[in-house]
Amino acid sequence: MVRALDAVAPDLDGTALAEVLWLAARMNQAVTDPPVEVSPPQPTAGAPVPPSVAPTGKDGPGTATGPEAGRPLHERLARASTRITGAAVATPKGAGLPLPQEVTRALRPWKRPWPRGRRSALDVAATVDGYARSGELIPVFRPAPERWFGLVLVVDRSPAMRVWQDLVEDFTSLLDRLGAFRTLQVRELGFGPEGLELRDRLGRLTGPDEPRSPDARRLVVVVSDCAAPGWREPEVWRRIRAWSLTTPVALLNPLPPKLWRRTALDLPSVRVRPGAPGAVSPHLIFDPPLLPDDEPAGDTGAWLPVPVLSTSPHSLDRWSRTLMRGAPEGCGAVLVPRGGRLSSRSRGRPGGVTAEGFLRTASPAAARLAVLCAPFGRLGMGLLHLIRQELVPQATVGDVAELLTSGLFAIDADRDGPVELIVPDEVRGQLERELTVHEVRRMDRAIERAERPGRLPAVAYDPLVRAQHRAGERPFANERRRTQELLGLPAGGRPPLTGRERVVDTWQRERYGADIRPYFFLSYAHTPPWGPEAGDPDHWVNVFFKDLCNHIYALTDLPAGAPAGFMDREMRSGEGWPEKLAENLAKCRVLVPLFSPRYFTSEMCGREWFAFNERVLHARATGVDVGSPIVPALWTRVDHSALPDSVRHIHVDQAGYGDRYATNGLYGLIKLSRLRDEYEEVVLHLARRIVEAAHESPLPSGRPRAYENTPSAFKPQGTGPRHIRLVVAAPTQDDIPDDRDVRPYGEDAQDWNPYHAESTRPLVNLAEDLVRSLDYRVTVSSFDDEPAESAKSGEQEARSASPDILLLDRWALADEGRRLRLQAFDANSRPWVSMIVPWSRADLQNHGEDGRRLSEELERTLPQIADRGRRTDVRIAVNGVPTLKAFTDVLPAVVAHITRQYLKHAEAHPPPGTHVPRPRLTGPSDPFSDLRSDGEGE
Repeated sequence: MVRALDAVAPDLDGTALAEVLWLAARMNQAVTDPPVEVSPPQPTAGAPVPPSVAPTGKDGPGTATGPEAGRPLHERLARASTRITGAAVATPKGAGLPLPQEVTRALRPWKRPWPRGRRSALDVAATVDGYARSGELIPVFRPAPERWFGLVLVVDRSPAMRVWQDLVEDFTSLLDRLGAFRTLQVRELGFGPEGLELRDRLGRLTGPDEPRSPDARRLVVVVSDCAAPGWREPEVWRRIRAWSLTTPVALLNPLPPKLWRRTALDLPSVRVRPGAPGAVSPHLIFDPPLLPDDEPAGDTGAWLPVPVLSTSPHSLDRWSRTLMRGAPEGCGAVLVPRGGRLSSRSRGRPGGVTAEGFLRTASPAAARLAVLCAPFGRLGMGLLHLIRQELVPQATVGDVAELLTSGLFAIDADRDGPVELIVPDEVRGQLERELTVHEVRRMDRAIERAERPGRLPAVAYDPLVRAQHRAGERPFANERRRTQELLGLPAGGRPPLTGRERVVDTWQRERYGADIRPYFFLSYAHTPPWGPEAGDPDHWVNVFFKDLCNHIYALTDLPAGAPAGFMDREMRSGEGWPEKLAENLAKCRVLVPLFSPRYFTSEMCGREWFAFNERVLHARATGVDVGSPIVPALWTRVDHSALPDSVRHIHVDQAGYGDRYATNGLYGLIKLSRLRDEYEEVVLHLARRIVEAAHESPLPSGRPRAYENTPSAFKPQGTGPRHIRLVVAAPTQDDIPDDRDVRPYGEDAQDWNPYHAESTRPLVNLAEDLVRSLDYRVTVSSFDDEPAESAKSGEQEARSASPDILLLDRWALADEGRRLRLQAFDANSRPWVSMIVPWSRADLQNHGEDGRRLSEELERTLPQIADRGRRTDVRIAVNGVPTLKAFTDVLPAVVAHITRQYLKHAEAHPPPGTHVPRPRLTGPSDPFSDLRSDGEGE
C-alpha cells in the first residue's frame, strides 16, 4: 500500500502517508452508512425526483443535463427526510473565518515581547566588557525576552453558539499558528442548573477564577454572541468584571455591531484608550458617557470598561494596536457596573420578517447569501460557508450573522449533532425568484477551488451503488472531471465529454479501449520574418504538420476530435502558452524534431528536447522499456559532425528516404513541385515510423515540467566542450553497517540505487544520461577508488580541472576511514565542487533517530560544501533529495550552478599543444634594416 501511494503521489513524506491512511480509516468508519438493499429510485407521486431525471433551469444547482453534466452531489444531512442512492464522499469545505491573512496581520501587535522573561540568555556585550576590564572570562546572563501574554480562550457553548462552531475552530487554529502567545488554553463556558460553569477541553469543571492572572501576564478572550438567556443574568457579567480587575479581558462577538443591542450586550458603550501597553481594565482611559438614571451620574468608578470586538480585521486591528502599541484612536468597549448588569434594555426585531422585507433592508452580501441558499430547503453550515467563500467572497461573518438572526431560516441542532438550517417553503418561493441560472451553474466549480478538502459530507448519486444516505433533496454541484479527481471516485458511469476534453481524460481511454494522446510533438525552430511583407516564414512547416497528421489519421484508429499531433504555432501569442507547451511535452508519445542549422541554436528547441528526453530517462529508470521515441526529420541539410553531443546518440535515417531527401531536406522537397511525389513518400514513411515508435514501446505520460525552469539541451554557440565529473561516495554490500538494508547497494559503489522502490537503474547511470542530455561530457568515478593521498595533494587540483558533483549516501559516513577522507576532500574543495545527497522517502531507516544522526554527521564531515550548497537556489541538493523526480529536477540546476562557478573562479589556460610567446618590450630599431640586409644578401 505504501509503495502504491508513493507511486501515485511521490511528494508525500512518511508523516503524510500515515495521515492519509489514518484519514481513510476514519472516513470509512465515520461517513459510510450501513449498506441498504435498495433498487434504483423511480419517480413516484409525492416522492422526491431522482437526480438523474431532475429538471433543469431553476430547480436547483447542479441539475443541468447534457454532455457537460456528471453525477450530482448532495449534501449529507443527519436529519433529512430524503434518502439518496450513491457513494459517500467528503468534498472540500469553505473556511468558517473569512480573510484569514488579514486577521493574522491585525493580531501581529500581540507579538511584542516582554523584555524580561523567565529564561536567561548570554549577554555578549557585558561578558566582553567584563573580560576587558578583569581579564577573566566570566559569562554574564540577563533575562531573555519572551512572549508578553498567555492566552485563555473562553468559548460560550450555548445552543445558539452552535452555528459558530466552524468560526471558533478556525479562529483557534489561526491563534495557534500565529505564535504570538506563550500558551493557548481553551475553556468552555456554559450555564448549568447551578449557574455559570467553566470546563476545560476534557469536560472537567474548573474554578470560576481560574482564568485570572495576578501578574497581568494572561489575556482572556470570551467568545460569545451573548444571545443565551444566561447572559441576561448578572452572574456572568460579575465574573467577567472580576477577571478584568487583574487580567486583560475582551469580548469577541461574531455578530455585527449593529445587532449587539438585540442581545444581552446592551451595556453602555465607550471608546477606551490605554494608559500603558497591556493595561488591565481599571487602567483604561475613557470619557464618561451619559449614564442611565439608576446609576449615579458622577460615580464613574462604578463602571469597568471591557473591550468588545467583532471578527473583522479592522476591529481586531484597532483592539490590538490600542492595547499593545498605545494607538491614540482607541477601541470600542462596554461598561460593566458593579452589580454585573442593569435591567434588560435589549431590543428584538419588531414583528415577523418576510423574505421581501429582508432583501430590502439587509446588506447586499447577506441578501445574496439568502437567495443562493434558498433552493436547498435544508442545508448545513458547511455548505453555507462554501457558498459564502466561493460565490459571495465579499461577505463577512457579520453578513452570515445577519442572515442567521433574521428569522428567515429555522435552526435545527441537537446537543452533539451538526447544525442544519431549514428554509420554509414560503420563504423559498420568494427568494428563488431572485436566483439566476448563471449563479446556479457557478456552484459546479465551487468545490474545485475550495481550500479545505474532506470536510463537507456529501453523496455522489449513483444508481449502481447499493447504499442510501440521508441527504438534501437538491444537489449543490455536479461531479466534473476535476471534482472526480479530488473525491477519488471511480471513472465509470459518466456521459462522454466533447472536443479537447476527450484527449486529456484518462477515463476516456478505457471507453475507447486505446491510448488517444497526441502521437507526436513537432519541435522546430521558428524562422524570423525578413520584412514587414514577408508573410508567414513558417508556412511550409505548417503544411508539413497537416500532411503528417492526415497520414497518421489514416494509419491509426484515432476517434474524431482527438489531435494526431501538436505544434505550437497557434500558441505563440496566447495566454498560458508555456503551460500548454509543458502539458503536451508531458503527454505526446513521440518527439519529432525538425533538424536545421537554426534548430541547434534555438534555446526554445533545446528546452523542448531536454523536457522530452528527461521523461524518457525517467521512464527507463522506472523499468519501462520505451525504445526510441524520438524520430528526427531533416528540414534542411545538416552536417552530422556539427550536431551537439546530446543529440549524436539519436539515429538520423537519411539513406532510407532517398538521396534527394538527404541533400535537400523536407524544405527542398516541398518547395520544388517536380519533387512532390518524393515529398509525399517521405512524409508517409515518417508517419509510419512515428506510429511504430508509439506502439512498439509506449512512453507513459509524465508530469508537466515548468517551461521557464527547463534548461536547454544545446550548449551556446561558440563555447567549447564542457565536462562534468560525477563522484559517487556510497558503501557496497560488503561494508554497509550490520543493521542497514542491503537493497539499495551492489558490489560496487556505482551500483548504489537509493530510489530502488521507484527505479531499476543505478543512480549514477541516470545522472550520467541526464548530464549528457545537457550537452556535457561526463566522467564517472567512485570516491573509494580515489588515491588516499590525492585528497591532500595537487592531484586533486588536476582532477578538479572540471566541475565536480559528489553523489553522497549519508550511510557512507559510518566508515571512519571514508569519513576522514571526505573531510580532507571538503577542506580542499574548490567553489565549483558541489554535492547532492539523495535519500528515499520510502526508506524508513532514513527517518527518526538514524536520519538525525546521519544529518549531524554530514554537517561535521562536509561543512564547507554543505554551506556553499545552502547559499544557492538548490538548497534541497544538500538538505536531501527525497524522490527520483526531485533528483531529476535538482541535477540540471546543480550543473548550471557549478558551471557558472567554474567560469567565474577557474584559471584560464591556452589549449594544450600550442605555444603563445610571451610579449616583450624592445628598444628603438631601424624599420628599414630588414630591407637593407636583403639587398646586401643579393
